[in-house]
Amino acid sequence: MTASGSRSVATPGLALRRLAQNVGGLLRDTAMLPLERDLPREWLVVRLDRGLADTPARAPGLEEFLRLPRALPTVLLALDRAARDRRLQGVLLRVGAAGIGWAKAVALARATRRLRETGKRVVVYADRTGNAGAWLGAQADRFWMAPEGRVDLIGVRAESPFVARALERLRIRADVLQVGRYKSVGEVLTRDSMSTESREALEGVVDSLYGTLIEGLASGRAASNGCARRWVDEGPYLASEAREIGLVDDLVYGDEIPTRLASFDGDEGAEPEDREARLVGEGGYVRISRRRFRWRSLWDRPDRIVVVPVVGMLRAGAGSPRGVVGVLRRLASDESVAAVVIRVDSPGGDPLAADLIWRAIRKLAERKPVVASLGDTAASGGYYVAMGATEIVAEPTTLTGSIGVVWLMLEVGGLLDEIGIRVEAVERGAHAGIYDPTRARTDDERARLRAQVEQLYRDFVEKVASSRDLETERVEAVAEGRVWTGAQARAHGLVDDLGGLDRAVLRARELAGLPPEGEDPEFVRGYTLPLRELLRAEPVAREDRGPKLLCPIWIPLR
Repeated sequence: MTASGSRSVATPGLALRRLAQNVGGLLRDTAMLPLERDLPREWLVVRLDRGLADTPARAPGLEEFLRLPRALPTVLLALDRAARDRRLQGVLLRVGAAGIGWAKAVALARATRRLRETGKRVVVYADRTGNAGAWLGAQADRFWMAPEGRVDLIGVRAESPFVARALERLRIRADVLQVGRYKSVGEVLTRDSMSTESREALEGVVDSLYGTLIEGLASGRAASNGCARRWVDEGPYLASEAREIGLVDDLVYGDEIPTRLASFDGDEGAEPEDREARLVGEGGYVRISRRRFRWRSLWDRPDRIVVVPVVGMLRAGAGSPRGVVGVLRRLASDESVAAVVIRVDSPGGDPLAADLIWRAIRKLAERKPVVASLGDTAASGGYYVAMGATEIVAEPTTLTGSIGVVWLMLEVGGLLDEIGIRVEAVERGAHAGIYDPTRARTDDERARLRAQVEQLYRDFVEKVASSRDLETERVEAVAEGRVWTGAQARAHGLVDDLGGLDRAVLRARELAGLPPEGEDPEFVRGYTLPLRELLRAEPVAREDRGPKLLCPIWIPLR
């Protein structure tokens, strides 16, 4: 897929907008200069112990006020600026037991390495943490823990509950139609164990993620794959045990951190100084460390890079013009936007919503470059929307693919009969009761639904082939609902490049003909409905009963 690129010269309307931005930027930086100059900062503190979200909150500062997870883009922006800040000595990463995500952990490990390459010190601190914290701790100059903390470095586990026997006891029957041998999302309802295909796909993903974890530990303080595997196999650890094997450097109480950082010089035996290090939080640091004002030519070509999040389940109505589709359409006609990055972190959902978003991305890509950046999971419907972009960038640990379709429904007639409930209906039309959960589908109804599921699968495969410029046979070989990691997907031609959001932004700039360095990307912070639509909204929306594009695999990293 190709994009026409940006105009070479700004229009009068864009020139006026630039003039307003120049004046606003000058006033803002004039007001911020005293704070930026006088704010003491030696160590940047980044809180990861509440988890890590994929996109910024709708209002700046909301994360801290409501104790929400930090946003990955904001954290990476702070770390990038810290690497170039001569006033900072280092960065303290506070990790915990909250989930971070495989793709996010890779991005953080990469940022940590860059910090150390620029001469900044990196300290990781945890009260209690797991695989993700151990991985980041292994990459740091120092890994400190609370004296009575613990490290749950225990490896990778993916599990599925199978409830078929429980449903049978309740006299509930699951009716599942799927296309794709590996599309195992319905198995939890119809089987009491994994199918051969499901286990094959899951083992392939777990092997890849486990290998990445081992490499991450080995590239740091473990020093070898053998040592890293031994650490994993012998876990979990008390903090004192982790220190004995060399995973943790020292046991430190939280109130001792400022003093320990003030005396940090790489010599673990150095005596602490009496003073405390001057710390600055990530949120405040991002606000005061922005690039200094520079006058932008009014007639330069468009240079805005906008990041649009597509996060969470794609539910019926998600493709409405009031949501992401409307944002994409406005960006297509916005002359100040040079390129767009679509940040996808979704297991899929409603096929119609996925198709409408895919269509909007594809139409946008006809006018300007669009790069899809895949997060922890961008599979099934999540991959469907991403393939409309000019290019796709994924982390090696992203879960993607899952090109398949499933339809499932629970029949509760037996349960209702057991508890004395009877449902009667008057119908006109051969298929008026096709979605009735109190009875089984007839052979004719199931054949009708099966045909729809198969047609949706064929459409999915053909759109992948067209969007990715692949032969249909090649797509079919990697489809069948199978989930791949980003590294595997690249080898199969499903993604173009490996990297994080920063890599996607860089590619967007390159495709738009812009220099690598420029203004920070702008983030669309959620979608809102007009007040009248909110007032009309039903308290509980009815779930669509049609086929679904859903990824059956989810593997957390804690």
